[in-house]
Amino acid sequence: MNKKYITGFVLTGGKSSRLGVEKGLMLFDRKPLVQHVLETLSVVVGEVFISTNNPDYKQFSKPIIPDIVQGIGPMGGVYSCLMQSATDYNIFLSCDTPFVPSDLFLYLIKEIDGHSCVVPVHDDEKTEPLCGIYSKQCADTFMEFISKGNYKMMDVLKAVDYHPVRVDESLPFYNNHLFFNINTPADCKLAMQYLQNNSLK
Repeated sequence: MNKKYITGFVLTGGKSSRLGVEKGLMLFDRKPLVQHVLETLSVVVGEVFISTNNPDYKQFSKPIIPDIVQGIGPMGGVYSCLMQSATDYNIFLSCDTPFVPSDLFLYLIKEIDGHSCVVPVHDDEKTEPLCGIYSKQCADTFMEFISKGNYKMMDVLKAVDYHPVRVDESLPFYNNHLFFNINTPADCKLAMQYLQNNSLK
């Protein structure tokens, strides 16, 4: 699939209570966390947007999409982005997962095959709803759940009959830290140790 037919969205969330700072703007390996993810998505999509309510992200020269419904977590960001998207398929990636490679999305794109949603599944059936591909048609289902006050991403995935794609050591881009996410200062320190030990890059 030509990447001009796919839009990318970086989910930034808000201020992290465990980090104490805006997560996406926190420096990691000499650049903001969000920059790592922007670079990853730029390889596989025609255009990248940032899902955020914080105007500070304008410094990255990417279009910003604020939440239509605020205060409901990732659900609000994904729904708002799907409503604004001009493409049928849309890649979402959380800003706190700097080690997800572009190759993962190239792999997921091959698995779309008419599915409304494709997400990676790894280890003990752990599903990554904030690292997947969503059809614009999913917006209606998101709206239904939001109107009912159900903001659980996994409930929406089940409702749209998502296609889980196994990600394991059989894939050339795989490593056991692929989906490592940074939520605390300790996570950040550990992630830097991974880099310094050449375990990830």
